[in-house]
Amino acid sequence: MLPRKRNGLQKIQMARVEKANDLLVTFSKRRCGLFTNASELSILCGVEIAIIVFSRGIKVFSFGHPSVENLFNFILFQQLEFKRF
Repeated sequence: MLPRKRNGLQKIQMARVEKANDLLVTFSKRRCGLFTNASELSILCGVEIAIIVFSRGIKVFSFGHPSVENLFNFILFQQLEFKRF
């Protein structure tokens, strides 16, 4: 039996996705990958991270470790403390 030829990893040309359905699928997959990488970064490095993503349909997706609200409150509190001085 002959060995199967494989193309291996192919470099994908970065270009805007035109089809609406393809756009939604690409957004969903990349968003999931982004949140996965953020989760791994927060666990491996012990950092606090928050990500907010807005879709074309103005839906909001967020990821935060430990939580988005805690991190934004911390940032706002730091800015208020900084302005006092």
